[in-house]
Amino acid sequence: MAEKISTVTFYAALLIELTLVILDKSDYITRYEGLWFRLTFVLTGISLITTKHRMREWIALFVFAAMGVISYMVTDRNEILRFVVFIFACQGKDIKKALKITFLYTLAGCLLLVVLSLTGIHGTVALTQTYREVEETRYCFGMGHPNAFHCMVFALTLLGVYCYHERLRWKGYLLLFLLHTGVFYFTDSRAGLLVSLGALLLFVLLTYVPFLQTWKWSYLAGIAFITGAVLLSVAMAAYSTNLPLFAKLDVFLTGRIFALLDSTYDEGMLNTWFLWGAARNTKYFDLGIVRVFYWFGILPGITYYLAQCRLLWCGFKKHDYMLLAVVVTITAYSIFEAHFVSVYIGRNYIFLFLGMYLTELLGGKEA
Repeated sequence: MAEKISTVTFYAALLIELTLVILDKSDYITRYEGLWFRLTFVLTGISLITTKHRMREWIALFVFAAMGVISYMVTDRNEILRFVVFIFACQGKDIKKALKITFLYTLAGCLLLVVLSLTGIHGTVALTQTYREVEETRYCFGMGHPNAFHCMVFALTLLGVYCYHERLRWKGYLLLFLLHTGVFYFTDSRAGLLVSLGALLLFVLLTYVPFLQTWKWSYLAGIAFITGAVLLSVAMAAYSTNLPLFAKLDVFLTGRIFALLDSTYDEGMLNTWFLWGAARNTKYFDLGIVRVFYWFGILPGITYYLAQCRLLWCGFKKHDYMLLAVVVTITAYSIFEAHFVSVYIGRNYIFLFLGMYLTELLGGKEA
C-alpha cells in the first residue's frame, strides 16, 4: 500500500508540474500558482516518506533540506526545498518511465498550443516587433515568444532522443537536423539553432563512435565544460564595458550581458550575488547560469553544479552516454538562456536525472 501511495502521489505531482510548464508557455495566466506549488510539494512529500530510504539518504535529505530552509528564511523563496523533496521522492521510482511520460505529456501540450494558435482559438501565431534593432515578424505558435518556441523544440529533442535513442537511426537524426533548421526559419533564434545542432552533433558522435561512450575522457571533458560554463558566467556577471572581449561577446549574445546593467541595482551582476541569495533578487533575465547564483545564492549554485559534475561521473560508471549529451547541452543553453532555471520543476529535466542516480550520487550502490 505504501508503495502504491508513493507512486501515485509522485506521478500526480509530476503531471501537475508539467501542466504548469505548458500553461506558463501559453498566453494563459495561471491563477493561484503558489497554491499549486504547495500541492505538488505536499504530494512529493507524501511520496518521499512512503518510500524506503537508506540511512545515508535520510542524512543527505536532512542536509539538503536544511539548505532549503535556510534559503527560505533568507530569501522567502521555497524553490530549493521543493526541488530537494522532489529529487528524493524519485527514489524507488522507474525514472526512465517518468522521463518518457514527461516527454510525451509535454509534447502533447506543446502541440495543443500550436493547434490552438493556428486555429485562432487561443494564443498568438506570430509577433511583429523590433529584434536586433530591426522590425521583423517571427513565429511563436502560441508560446509567447519565438525563442520560447525554439527552446521547447530543443528541450523536447533532448528528452526524446534520450528516451528513444535505441530506436533512432541516422535518418531520424537527419530529420531532427532538418526540423531545427526549419524551426529557425520561423523563429530566427540563433542561440536555439546553435545549441540544437550542437546537441544533435554530440548525439550522433556518441552513437556512431562507440569508444566515446565508455571513454573516461569524454565524461571528464563534460565536467570541464560545465566548470568552464560556470566560470564564464561568473566573468559575465563581473562584466566591464571597458573590456573589448566582453563587449564583443555581448554583441554575439545580442545584449544579454549589458542588459544586467539596465536596472537600478545592476541586478544579476556580481555585486548582487550573496551566499544564500537575497529577498530582493527576483529580477528575470536571460543568462541562466548567472540567474542560478543570483536567485538562489552562491552556495546553492555551487552545490547544484557540483551535483551535475557528479552526475556525469555516475553516467560514466553506468555507461549512460546519452546523459552526457543532455547535461552538457542543457548547460550550454543555460549560459545565454534561462528556460531550465525557473520556479518550475517540470522545466528542468536535470532534477529527474539526479533522482534517477540519487543512490550512486550519495556514494551507495543500486540495490
